[in-house]
Amino acid sequence: MDIINVGIDCEDIDRWVKMLPKLEIGYQRKLFQENEHQYCRTYRNPAPHYAVRWCAKEALLKALNPYYKLDLRTIEISNAEDGSPFFILNDSKLESLNFSIKLSMSHSKNTAMAVVIVSR
Repeated sequence: MDIINVGIDCEDIDRWVKMLPKLEIGYQRKLFQENEHQYCRTYRNPAPHYAVRWCAKEALLKALNPYYKLDLRTIEISNAEDGSPFFILNDSKLESLNFSIKLSMSHSKNTAMAVVIVSR
């Protein structure tokens, strides 16, 4: 396995608390896929879950730069049965690059963070 690049991002969860109403309507809603909205809204406080998913998308964008220009609206983050997160890439050109993408996400009360490793 050859590591091509690593991306990391972190977000202040309070920023996402303030954004919650904007995620209901308008262009901000399109930042997440419908399944992501449904997942995040299952929690009493959805802000950390939105924040960590945004971090994951930003980290992927950074890890793929300069290899591929990514539209963050085409990415979905889901969870395997064991709870581990993974990307659903709704972009056939990106899938054709044959990268292996590993994702780790975490959040505390105040901060969300994600790390992405892209390899071949």
